[in-house]
Amino acid sequence: MKNFVIKVICIALFSIGLQARAQEILYGPTLSYQYQKGSAIKTGGYFAFAFLGENILKTDVTANFTWTQSKFAVIPELAFSFYPQSWVVAPFVRTEITPYTITPKVGISLATILDLDFGYGFATADKQDYRPIKGFTASLRFNIPLNYKLNM
Repeated sequence: MKNFVIKVICIALFSIGLQARAQEILYGPTLSYQYQKGSAIKTGGYFAFAFLGENILKTDVTANFTWTQSKFAVIPELAFSFYPQSWVVAPFVRTEITPYTITPKVGISLATILDLDFGYGFATADKQDYRPIKGFTASLRFNIPLNYKLNM
């Protein structure tokens, strides 16, 4: 049974990847977990489109909800991702910009739906009553396409 479930998941991811290549635009909500000097839950929306063939450009606008140093904060974020190929498993590069950091990242994506990335945040300003938000970071992100079309 376990092998059957793994095969079904692999087939589903493969078909999603093929469909994502065929679609020109994807958009929807995004939800992620990030660790950088503390944990953050990030939620927002994204817009992705085909760019020069099979390349994909994606823009995210999110709110980072964090509880670090015994303080709650909501930090806005704008991010840009570039997927050089729309394969089922593909590498990508990403840059996240907040009022306090610029964070270049590299990662791996499963059909642009599940992203795992790593990077380093460079402080651009200090958040009042917080130590600088900078350093190594890792994220796991779910991008949920609302306009995904399954052609059968």
